[in-house]
Amino acid sequence: MHILLNKSCMACGVAVAALIWASSAPAQQASNVAPPAAAPDNGAIEVVVVTAEKRSESAQHVAGQVTALTANALSELHANSFADFANYVPGLSYQSGGPTNNLIAIRGVTTGGTQLGSAVGLYLDDVPVGASTQFGLGSQSLNINVFDLDRVEVLNGPQGTLYGANALGGTIKYVTAPPDMTQYDALGEMEGSNTDHGSYNDGLRAMANMPLFDGQAGIRVDGLQEYDSGYAQDPDHHRTDVGSGRTLGGRIALLAQVTPDIDVKLSAFTQNIIGTGADASFRNFVTHQPVEGPYDQSNALVQPSDNSLTLYSGVVNWDFHWAKLTSITGYQENFGGYEADLTPLYDFLLASFGVGATPFGLTVDTNTRKFSQEVRLASPDNKHFEWVVGGYYTREITDEGVDLVDGATASGKLPLFDALPFFGYLPSNYREFAAFGDATYYFTDRLDLTLGIRYSTQNQEYQSYISTLLLYPNFNKIYHYQSGSNQGVATYLINPRYQLTDDTMIYARVASGFRPGGPNFVLPEPFGQVPPSFQPDTLWNYELGQKSTLLDGRATLNFDIYDIEWNAMQATDNVGGINQLVNAGNARVDGAETSFSYRVLPELTVGGSAAYTDAYATTPLRVLGVDTSGAALPLAPRYNFALNGTYTFDFGGGFAGAANASDVYVGERDAGYNVSPAAAFAGIGNPLYRLASYNTVNFGFSLFMPSNVELDAYVKNVFDVRGEVSAATVSDQYLNPHFLGLGLPYAPVPVELSLPRTIGLVLKIGLDH
Repeated sequence: MHILLNKSCMACGVAVAALIWASSAPAQQASNVAPPAAAPDNGAIEVVVVTAEKRSESAQHVAGQVTALTANALSELHANSFADFANYVPGLSYQSGGPTNNLIAIRGVTTGGTQLGSAVGLYLDDVPVGASTQFGLGSQSLNINVFDLDRVEVLNGPQGTLYGANALGGTIKYVTAPPDMTQYDALGEMEGSNTDHGSYNDGLRAMANMPLFDGQAGIRVDGLQEYDSGYAQDPDHHRTDVGSGRTLGGRIALLAQVTPDIDVKLSAFTQNIIGTGADASFRNFVTHQPVEGPYDQSNALVQPSDNSLTLYSGVVNWDFHWAKLTSITGYQENFGGYEADLTPLYDFLLASFGVGATPFGLTVDTNTRKFSQEVRLASPDNKHFEWVVGGYYTREITDEGVDLVDGATASGKLPLFDALPFFGYLPSNYREFAAFGDATYYFTDRLDLTLGIRYSTQNQEYQSYISTLLLYPNFNKIYHYQSGSNQGVATYLINPRYQLTDDTMIYARVASGFRPGGPNFVLPEPFGQVPPSFQPDTLWNYELGQKSTLLDGRATLNFDIYDIEWNAMQATDNVGGINQLVNAGNARVDGAETSFSYRVLPELTVGGSAAYTDAYATTPLRVLGVDTSGAALPLAPRYNFALNGTYTFDFGGGFAGAANASDVYVGERDAGYNVSPAAAFAGIGNPLYRLASYNTVNFGFSLFMPSNVELDAYVKNVFDVRGEVSAATVSDQYLNPHFLGLGLPYAPVPVELSLPRTIGLVLKIGLDH
């Protein structure tokens, strides 16, 4: 495990080639560069088709909470990555990992900084991405860029039957724009902006699409490079714009209609983000005031990060007419590397060994190679009896290196001992087999019932090779440990749906989800031991909801309430400065979510969403320092909402425009836990830091011109609000006034701040058909 873990050239070539194509093509009009479509004669809201249930259907017909952000919606928000749209989704929250990754929670299902495995399923099209296990840092979700996406789907609540492991809180699907087999298309984008308290940002993005073989196939290529300046400063070490990130990415996809009944899609995707730290301000633990300036931090060491995903996939659809067979094959490599400055903590812990004050850095490098295969057979949409059955297999091989280094020496070794303070090599293997099935029976044309089940077996093998100064005098000895586990979990779905009228549906949803358990990280004596394995954590979600389409299709209104029972939730127990995996206890989440959209006029559309989330432990969480039930779980705000509106203009002469405004509110959240005095005295648990609520306002304007040219201007965070996004209190478990009665001060808390006021321009040039 981890010592106090808290947290392409190919892409450049693709981008350049696509930009050359876009700039040299004859001027026509691309769907990507066009004013918002005029309202239909009846002024109806756009119908968004999603694949949440692995069938194509309107989001208003899905019996569960689904948020679908289309390419147009993402463009209106001027969103480039996850943090740009997350606060517009009800029930979605996150802990920032800097520019490279985030720990994502849906409906409050998270243990925050003590969580190493993901509780959210993350998909690129139909392929699950990221590690399934804690050993592959599954909780760190790569910030996938949203350029050239068809939409982002966020499915709230467990999705265990169709999406399997890790979809405890829900699933996020990034759905790419497919190749068009009928027409040429191209798009080039150039973006420049300036962030207050930081500096200049830039982006270059391009896409090209070409039909092949007389419309029997199509190829789509895109590429991007973006630079985001950080906005934190470290004046003590003369560092500016800490938290900057450079993103390179590209995709190539080929879609072919082999026969009238068979289509094949092959694609390759790559993205790499290199970061220079976190946009964090050091705050006083008690007063919450900045220790120095409002955007200042002080770290002895630079904290770089490097995250990447390379994914190859093949999808085959074969229509037998009585059913459709779908095969989805994926192979991916996930890399995550970072260095964390833990100088205050280990200066204190290693002082008893005679080690003087020196900078200590924790370096973590994780590489996961993952193969996945899903095969499913689905009946036609006959509105009588519909079903889907399938199987799933994945194998993951993970190599993880964890070293604690002396930042003052080139080798990283402590001169006094000629050894690293800690060395760890942690290889692991994970295999999963699953079979699943969903069936929907229509009792009448208004009443139907869906039942689903999935059974999954997980096999894991784990090894550790470690040496540590904490095992003095045998600090140079390599300790080898090997273990394995075999576990099986079933998940279920009960989903009745009743159509009150042609435009109003009510539904109930009872669904379960799970996260794999596995072998544990067992330390050599004299450290205290934990069980040699930890169990899967499971939850049940009980939900009632309604979805309505009103005013002749000009408005939608959705609402749901839910209750979640979460059992044996997984967390990390720190033993002697080293994390071990445990089942910490049980929790409950009660909540409500709503969303609406309304086309007030053909030119004016307004919409919004809101959520109430109450997530708390129902048992003591003693390994986290909580001795009583009722402790709030971290990250999830009790209240959050987002409102937005868009007004379109027709200036005549081929000129049109659109103005957009939004207001986002994120309520108070907790980082850490309200640990007991006894636990604080023993240095157990992450102390509580309450993040303040914040509200941001954003404006944007788009001008659509002849020759398929678009110019966008935007202001994000108009009033330059310093919102507290997340915080890490892991080091403070040792550096607090209670520890051993030494009266030590609390360590400053690094608090990740929201994007300051940013003013930008985007120029888009497209190809006409």
